Amino acid sequence: MAYQFSPIKFDNMGYIRDSVFSILRNAILDGKLEPGQRLVERNIAEQLRISRTPVREAIRKLELEKLVIHIPRKGVVVSGFTKDDVAEIQLMREALESLSCSIAASKIKGKDLEKLESVNNKMLEEYEKGNIDKSISGNKQFHEIVYKAAESPHLYYFVNTLRAYISKFTKLTYTKSGRMKEVYNEHKEIIEALRKHDSNRAYDIAKAHVERTGRVFLEMSYSDNT
Repeated sequence: MAYQFSPIKFDNMGYIRDSVFSILRNAILDGKLEPGQRLVERNIAEQLRISRTPVREAIRKLELEKLVIHIPRKGVVVSGFTKDDVAEIQLMREALESLSCSIAASKIKGKDLEKLESVNNKMLEEYEKGNIDKSISGNKQFHEIVYKAAESPHLYYFVNTLRAYISKFTKLTYTKSGRMKEVYNEHKEIIEALRKHDSNRAYDIAKAHVERTGRVFLEMSYSDNT
């Protein structure tokens, strides 16, 4: 059965446009709308109980993000992530996360270091209990602390634009045996570099951490090297 959207009710048209875009974008990134699936403007508008205009505008924004594509005589369909797409996103993630860590190293406070230690320990603990979703949430929280410690609003904004993509990749890598323990240890190295306020070291470790995650994802998703 095709995925169904729940109705939304908002008074502000600008808010409606943003909300429709977020709903469709999240549905695609969460896998609720699968690659090749058609997005029929009329059907989506009826399900959300809104006019077709905000749906049309949301689809245009999705096209700009390459999440959907218009195919002649078929209409708008959900795009799949190619190996090249993933590699490009990972490259951007490496640059942004490394920079965030490097800047955070010069600004981070003791209370944030304590939070990082606690969150990292809890992340592994939940994983060992089999609570994968809670473990993933802990991983997100760990990186959120680092992003905010950098105190760079513009950098934080760009990192956040990649978060939905990143979480899609990270969730799969957690299923690889032993990977979570590796992530835990990599986080410990990041914490140590931050504690020493070593920006260069923090940059290198963060970059290596993201590279490993990307490599694992590519190996698991594209094992046939296509």
